[in-house]
Amino acid sequence: MSNAGDDFTLEEWERWMKDWLLDPYTTKLDETQFRVDLFDTTDAYIVEATPSNFTMQEIILEKKEQTLSIQIMPAEGNSKRERSLQFPFSLKNNPIHLYPRKGFIEIHILKTLDKKPGPSIIRCQGQF
Repeated sequence: MSNAGDDFTLEEWERWMKDWLLDPYTTKLDETQFRVDLFDTTDAYIVEATPSNFTMQEIILEKKEQTLSIQIMPAEGNSKRERSLQFPFSLKNNPIHLYPRKGFIEIHILKTLDKKPGPSIIRCQGQF
């Protein structure tokens, strides 16, 4: 699969979402790391990450090919929490924006592709 704007179809996205939602490992990671929800809007795919029992001190996003890794460092000094999402398309030219909120983060993966790849790592520090 190439970029989202190439040969990626709505049916592929729906199949991928169904598989992701029904995967028991997804539920286990929601409980042991942090909860992740996915949304599809007109302009972007939105990943919402919600840690349930700690304050976030640092957030690192890394995109590699079809994988988006989310690392969250708790403020209390606990070990980092991490989730990786394997998308059914390359993220190389999809701009990614991080929006930290109080108690959760939103990650917008824009559907409009850039001509050149953007940064592969996004880092944000502060208490969220």
